[in-house]
Amino acid sequence: MARVIFENVSKSYGGNAAPAVKDLSMEAYDQEFLVLVGPSGCGKSTAMRMVAGLEEITGGRIIIGDRVVNDLPPKDRDVAMVFQSYALYPHMTVRDNLAYPLKLRKVPKAERETRVREAARILDIEQFLDRKPKALSGGQRQRVALGRAIVRNADVFLMDEPLSNLDAKLRVQTRAELIKLHERVSTTTIYVTHDQVEAMTMGDRIAVMSLGVLQQLDTPQNLYDNPANKFVAGFIGSPSMNFLDVTLQAEAGKLFAVTPGFRMLVPDSTGRPLDKYVGQTVTLGVRPEHLVERSRLGGNVPADMSIPVTVDVIELLGNEIFVYLANNGTMLTARMDPTVKLTRGEQIDVSAEPDKLHFFDPLTEEAIK
Repeated sequence: MARVIFENVSKSYGGNAAPAVKDLSMEAYDQEFLVLVGPSGCGKSTAMRMVAGLEEITGGRIIIGDRVVNDLPPKDRDVAMVFQSYALYPHMTVRDNLAYPLKLRKVPKAERETRVREAARILDIEQFLDRKPKALSGGQRQRVALGRAIVRNADVFLMDEPLSNLDAKLRVQTRAELIKLHERVSTTTIYVTHDQVEAMTMGDRIAVMSLGVLQQLDTPQNLYDNPANKFVAGFIGSPSMNFLDVTLQAEAGKLFAVTPGFRMLVPDSTGRPLDKYVGQTVTLGVRPEHLVERSRLGGNVPADMSIPVTVDVIELLGNEIFVYLANNGTMLTARMDPTVKLTRGEQIDVSAEPDKLHFFDPLTEEAIK
């Protein structure tokens, strides 16, 4: 087992193009499941490929275990990679696909067979050992690709969007299998995905990247509760956080967030760090699940904690509804219980849970804490 350390790692392809990865510093702990997440082009796959040795490093150091691997060829780094495309040999049986990495390393035949059978048992593909990949489903092929990594007994597993070719139901199932697999083999794993739901459900910690820069590295819950900046706040969570530009006004010792469409009291616990922004415009963020129809909160919600809105669109999803709301030209999304009966065009008041408000600096987009 091994930790993986990025020390000021950069990757540039030259010319006038922005760096694909810029000054990346972070650590994947020994036996940790670390997820790199971000939109397409954010640099997450490039960072992983530099660990594997498939991309040269422009600057900085990558350390696996106690070795700096910048100049080591891929075969000497003791990492196993699982690709999005499975990368199975179509003319080989499952058994031969699993055994091939060991054959290249001249592992004795008896040991190869033992390790292949153990990997097949862990992944429940023993019954497919004599089949060829074309006779397998997408999920089964993905398990074979995982098995090829397991037989290596590598220090580090690298997984590059391994579930993206699966249908929605199979993705959920395979996600659970991967979590159980990691618990069983306890190998340091770096997992790349653009799907923030995958990241939230699988990662011990999550590294959120944008434009080649690490935005925040934290546990899933802390990313959700305490985003470091507006990008992380908008990327983590589905549907995305609502953002509104508000002006902060102080009146009679109280702080209010004001827009042309509403005037909201800022709770004291939230307001103190905002004192230096009084008279300025800041960005207010509130998650859809923290917008609640005021009547459902009883009579304890003051009027100055409400936002008057018009119901624009309702999406029924069975166990919940997404409600799109209009306030003076600004659109908000609320995530509500399906027992809330609303009609399009209806005018209602919604309230934001006071301790769930987020504020961001308008220039730096950093969270105001």
